[in-house]
Amino acid sequence: MFFKQLNAVWNKELRDALRDKRAMKVAFLPPIYMVVFFALGIGLAIHFQNNEEQDTQLHVAGQDAALTAWLTEKNIHLKPSPDDPYAAVEQGEVDYVLVLEREEATPGSKEPRSATLVYNASNQRVHGPVGQVRQLLYQYSSMEAGINILARGLSPKLINPIRVREANVASEQQMGGLILGGVPLLLLMCAMMGSVGFSADMTAGERERQSLEPLLINPVPSLTLMLGKWLAAVALTLAVVLLCLLLMSIALYFLPFDKMGLRVSVSAGAMLGIFVSLIPIAAIAASLQLLLGIFSRSFKDAQTYMSILIVLPMVPFFLVITNPGIYQPWHLWVPMLGHQTVLRELLLGQGVTPIAFVAFILSALPVTLLGLWLAAKQMRRAKVIYG
Repeated sequence: MFFKQLNAVWNKELRDALRDKRAMKVAFLPPIYMVVFFALGIGLAIHFQNNEEQDTQLHVAGQDAALTAWLTEKNIHLKPSPDDPYAAVEQGEVDYVLVLEREEATPGSKEPRSATLVYNASNQRVHGPVGQVRQLLYQYSSMEAGINILARGLSPKLINPIRVREANVASEQQMGGLILGGVPLLLLMCAMMGSVGFSADMTAGERERQSLEPLLINPVPSLTLMLGKWLAAVALTLAVVLLCLLLMSIALYFLPFDKMGLRVSVSAGAMLGIFVSLIPIAAIAASLQLLLGIFSRSFKDAQTYMSILIVLPMVPFFLVITNPGIYQPWHLWVPMLGHQTVLRELLLGQGVTPIAFVAFILSALPVTLLGLWLAAKQMRRAKVIYG
């Protein structure tokens, strides 16, 4: 009897939701917008980075014929500097300037010459080209020092007693994580907000249309009614998540990550793991939305209250971003906190222990059940039914 009643409520709510074009637009359009904006942002970043690498312009103040000739050979386009380079950079007329000390008057003098890079570090655009110019200056300084040592009959190795080398063992797939840092938040937001319109209509919408009282007249327990609404909300949320994952897969496949020296390849197994990880989030979101909706006086009020839930996935996201090494095993048992790490590892093609999925499900159960119980308890109150 219980399952028959539950199935009847679930089918009724699902049919009503599919007929509501407004709620369908509210649910299925945001994932499209988010993935499109994500793809455009990544595409523009790749485009601008390639243009900067191909055409680095440098304003130069002062004279050093050998250095400027060497920079020109390295595809650095030199331009004359403004009269006051420091003021020009500070006022934003130019992004950065290389100030060179005038060449020595005495030929053959080997006194050190200064080269000052003037830039505004708060300008995010300058870090790439300034780093490139800085590296070239180090190379030129080392080369000239080696020539001077060699002219005195000594080995150039004497000026570098320690040869520092770097070995990056990260794969191209793992390096792709640098550019996919925001994808877990996008996926969590889809799971958290996918059923906002549907949940608001199932609770505050029925209350506003005065159809809640006829529904409660039926000999069906409040908890069964709320479970049926919750199942419909979860099913619709998972449909939104599937759409988001499908669009994200298409975007990651066509974006030219290879131009940045990165490889991003998310397998079907990883996508399945991501989908399973987001099911507990959809369950929590639906129960909290129904709870907020049952206390709302109107559909608009319900949507306003439910929009607060978008903060929940953002808090752990910024916590993880600002503290990259903060991860602890117990984070898996905190909803949405452990998801940040697990979703990122799945996107990078790394293995995830099965205990993570068990932790997600078990940690979501208390929150989901508590939300449903409170919502069902409030459903038959006169204040809720009649406002």
